[in-house]
Amino acid sequence: TEREYPCKSIILATGVTHRHLGVPGEERLTGAGVSYCATCDGAFFKDKTVAVVGGGDVAVEDAIFLAGLCEKVYLIHRRDSLRAAKSLQEKLFTLPNVELVWNAAVEEITGEAFVTGVQLLDTQTKEERFVAADGIFIAVGIQPVSESFKSLVKTDEAGYICAGEDCCTSVPGIFAVGDVRTKKLRQIVTAVADGANAVNSVQEYFQTR
Repeated sequence: TEREYPCKSIILATGVTHRHLGVPGEERLTGAGVSYCATCDGAFFKDKTVAVVGGGDVAVEDAIFLAGLCEKVYLIHRRDSLRAAKSLQEKLFTLPNVELVWNAAVEEITGEAFVTGVQLLDTQTKEERFVAADGIFIAVGIQPVSESFKSLVKTDEAGYICAGEDCCTSVPGIFAVGDVRTKKLRQIVTAVADGANAVNSVQEYFQTR
C-alpha cells in the first residue's frame, strides 16, 4: 500500500537496472539459464556452451571472461561490427572458442525448465537460425530507475537524473546519488563517494533554510 512520509529533504538512490531484450522466454528463464552478469553466474556454465548478446565493452568483456570457463561461446550482435574498444576486440578475435554471429536479432530464448538456446533472425537476409546454448548472457546496456521522478526533477535524454558532484538536482532539497545520476563512471566507489557528498549538500541545504 502507498504511504506518505513527511521529510525536509530526500536523497534518490534508485540505481540502474539491466536493459532487457523483451523477447519470449527471457523473463521466464531468468535464473534458469538467462543471466545479466557473467562474473556472477559464469562458473555455473563451466565446460558448457553459452551465448552473449550485445556488442559493446561489457558484452565483449563477458565473452572473453566466459571463454576461459566455457567450451564454446557465441557472441551475438545485431550489427556487422562491434562497438567495443579496439583493444577488447583484438583480444576477443584471438580466442579459438568464441564464434561471432553478426547481423542477428534474438527473437526468442527457448527452453522449458532451463535454457536450450536462442532463435535468431538475420537482420539483412531475414533468414532464421537456431543456436543451441546452455546459458544466455544479456549485455545490451543498463537503464536508470528514474521513471517515477521524471516529472519531479530534470533528467537527461537517457533518463539519468541531472546532478553534479554535489548531488544537487534541479529541485532544491532533492539530491541524487549513485548510478541513477549523470556521471562518467558508475562504480561502487563512486556511488559511495556520492553518499558522502550528498550528506554534505543536505547539511548545507538545511543551513540555508
